[in-house]
Amino acid sequence: HMHRRNIQTPCTKILGRPRHEPGVVWLQCKSEVRMARDLHQFKPSEGRSKAEDIANMLSQAITTQHLLYASLGSAEYMEFVLKNPFNVPQTVTIHNDDPELSVITNTEEWRYFKALTRTPTALEENMFHLEEGAPGPRVYLRPKESIHIPLKYQSFLCDHTMALQAKVCRKKGSVHGPKHKSSSVKHSGGNVTFRAEDGKPMAICQVNVEPTPHVVDQTFRLYHPELCFLKKAIRLPPWHDPTGCTCYPSNVLLVPGEPQDVYLKVPGSPSPHIKMFFVMVFTDKWMAAPSQIWQVYVHFLERVDISCVTGQRSCQSLVLRGKQAVRKVKCFSSHPREIEVDPAGVFVLPPAAVQELQLKMQPWQAGSRFLYVNAVDVEQQRLVTAWLLCLNVHRPVLSKAFEVCVPVGGGRGSSRKITYTNPYTSSRTFLLRSDHPDLLQFKEDKFQIGGGESYTIGLRFALSQSPGSAEILVYVNNLEEKTEETFCVKVNYS
Repeated sequence: HMHRRNIQTPCTKILGRPRHEPGVVWLQCKSEVRMARDLHQFKPSEGRSKAEDIANMLSQAITTQHLLYASLGSAEYMEFVLKNPFNVPQTVTIHNDDPELSVITNTEEWRYFKALTRTPTALEENMFHLEEGAPGPRVYLRPKESIHIPLKYQSFLCDHTMALQAKVCRKKGSVHGPKHKSSSVKHSGGNVTFRAEDGKPMAICQVNVEPTPHVVDQTFRLYHPELCFLKKAIRLPPWHDPTGCTCYPSNVLLVPGEPQDVYLKVPGSPSPHIKMFFVMVFTDKWMAAPSQIWQVYVHFLERVDISCVTGQRSCQSLVLRGKQAVRKVKCFSSHPREIEVDPAGVFVLPPAAVQELQLKMQPWQAGSRFLYVNAVDVEQQRLVTAWLLCLNVHRPVLSKAFEVCVPVGGGRGSSRKITYTNPYTSSRTFLLRSDHPDLLQFKEDKFQIGGGESYTIGLRFALSQSPGSAEILVYVNNLEEKTEETFCVKVNYS
């Protein structure tokens, strides 16, 4: 048998703390006189029995309303005053219909939130009795005894239906607005029902929540092939707090003083779907408020694998399919210097039509890289389709290698010359390209020479203020941007 508590019907009070000031606020529910008057004036509604309406009236009479201003991930603490109205002891069972609203049964956690909110009420060790399979914690009340029930509201859910443009966040259909605006829509954060030993409710605490905006400390925008799992590691800095650090929703405790990777695994979606979610980082044991909130966008794009060579133009076809309506579309690339899209301007995409796009790529760096091409409805300002270009870029075969010394400082750069011979029997026009146009310029970017003749390529190296070295590739391309020869020039700045 438990040794503790009891409740009263119309005299139930709630202890709450407004966010803007410490301490407590007492909210008084309906009195017995008010309840008797309401019952006397009561008239049953159509379609409902008198018993149902009386039960509903009695339920409202023992219900205490409490308003909370809550933001994403932050815990809001309150204490409900529960009184036993009877002259006999009662074992009260606490029922809760919302997982975001909970009873704090851990004494250490209760003490932590009381200190955090500077709530001066008494704290009692091991006040709650927990049984496996029970509908909720139980508490024992002596006749006419009153106790404080610690409650915590904390939500990790946020509906981000393009509230990004309006700079508001929605939760369960309610708009997150500034708490001082009376026009903000409120929603019920849940009911906590206190039932006596006979199973009948003695008191009900109804918590109404007005969501408020939260701060986003970092934003991550990731791109990934459609319908594939994204696996990404984000490194946290070392934590020196001995309590450590916790990440939600992973709930992994981080070791203090050591760097730690937070691993994200996100299921894929079709192109051009964008997933957005939040990751909350907590540095206190009881997760009272996030130390950081990360906003993560994952763009799922149609994947196109391309293998090419640096400095040389490659072509790739993409297919754009029309939807139900006529659209005016324009294509944009993430790297305009390396990717050109044909058609370059706005074109009309009829319903169910197929439009072929030509990509002309001329990458300048070797290795594996990701580039993006977006097809945008210019009238609706909407993304129609997006492609993720997975480039595997190889270095070209080098014809010759040169080494050049360039003095550091001074008011002028340095000039050098190298010779190129036309391998064809007829006259040809050639183009000169460099992978480091900021370090090297040509006397002429374009030249024409007869079959078998030689041409002196004039090189001018930019001025450097510090010593070092750089490797510059010089491409001799034809008019179709196909590479005829590649020279490697190693520049030593000394």
